Parts: sequence; structure tokens; C-alpha cells
Amino acid sequence: MFRLLALLILCSLSAQATERIEVWTYHTSPPFANEQSTGLSEALVALLNEHPSNHARYFFVLSQLPRRRLDARLAENRPGVLLWATPTFFPPKLVARARWTSPLLCDTQDFVSPASHPFDYEGPASLYGQRLGGVLGHYYQTLQDDIDKGRIRREDVHSDLQNLHKLLSGRIDVALLPRSARYFYETTEIPPARLHVSDVPLYTFQRHILITSSLNPAATQFIQQLITDLPHSARWQGLLRRYGLQRMNAPCTTY
Repeated sequence: MFRLLALLILCSLSAQATERIEVWTYHTSPPFANEQSTGLSEALVALLNEHPSNHARYFFVLSQLPRRRLDARLAENRPGVLLWATPTFFPPKLVARARWTSPLLCDTQDFVSPASHPFDYEGPASLYGQRLGGVLGHYYQTLQDDIDKGRIRREDVHSDLQNLHKLLSGRIDVALLPRSARYFYETTEIPPARLHVSDVPLYTFQRHILITSSLNPAATQFIQQLITDLPHSARWQGLLRRYGLQRMNAPCTTY
């Protein structure tokens, strides 16, 4: 009886020792989310849970949230972490107390056009008269004033893949596409030879993990250290190759 009681107590303590940590993402398309297979967000959460240094101390649980619900959680300073975040993409007051990991990926917002009708970006005026494909809900810095004034004709869809199909069918002239999405689709959907990418992008940005200040210090330190060590992780490098992102190691050399 004593041994059974001791075993039950140990199991109870072990269960209590595992801390559940919320992980959020608002990215709904590849490579970060994928209805057909595991997306990079899910794969990264598995890496966090299964990393040898975790020792079952933390159990990370992924939730995909609309941007408004995500912003509400950040405003509440709810304990959790946000994947693939870029500081300049959030209002300063919303992330003022947040901590940021070292960057995971160096990404770029590229101008993509058909190889048969190449477009090279030379500032907002070069888009006048072009049909520009964007994604609903996305704010494109530098271009927004001309879009609002009707100088740039922007046509929105729900996903990057829809924009690529519109582009290759001639229904738009140029599309704005994150390089992470383009690299992924070049390995799965669209041969690179069919596309032309402007040498000048709209902007380059780094993707980090945001950690809210209400998360306990030990968990914060664990995440910070693990992300710092990721460039040396064979598993992480394997994930980058799997999703076509091996050329996107951070930090950005031109950031």
C-alpha cells in the first residue's frame, strides 16, 4: 500500500511539473500552415516539445488565431508565445512589454511576375497601370498611400497560391508574395522558371518568436536559449529543407 501511495504521489508531482504553454500563430497558409500536411508552425511546436533539453517540463500547445483575437491576447498580456512575429508589424503599445527571441527566418516581400512578362520594381510609381495582387488583410508599407488614392490598382484574394494562379493565368500583372511562400510553392506547385522576381523587394523582415512578459522567467529562458541554438540543430535545418526555406536562415545580411 505504501509503495502504491508513493507511486501515485510521484505521478501527481510529475504531472504538476509539466507546464502548459500556449503558442499562437495567425498565419493560415504555407509554409506555416498546411491543410494537406504538417505546416512549419506545427513542426516547430513538436520540436519544442520533443527537444532533449525540455525534459517534459513544458508542453507547448498550438492555436491558430485571427489577428483580432491575437491582438486581444497581447493586450491582456496573456502568458504565451507568438510564432513568426516581426516587431514592426505590431503597434508599439501592444508589444512594449514583450520579449523577442533571436530571429528564426529572414523573409522578404517580393514582387513576382510571369517570366514571359517580367516586372521590376522601381518605387511605387512603377506600379501605376499594373494590376497588383495582394492578400486580404495585409498592409503593404510604402504602397498604401498610393493604393488608398487609387494610383495603384490592388486586387485581393485569400491566399498566396490564389495570387500565383491569377498571375500565371494573366488576370493580374504582378503579385506581392512573401519569399517563404514562394520558396515553398516552387517546391510543390510552380516551377521557378515560370516566375520572375524583381531584384528590388518591397521590404525585408525577420521572423522571431514573441514571448509575453507574463510568461514565467524559466520558460522564457528555455525558449530564448533553444531558439538561439536552432541554427546548429540538425532537426531545424532538416525542417528548413523540407519546406524549401534553407536559403532563409536568419539574421538577414541586408536587414
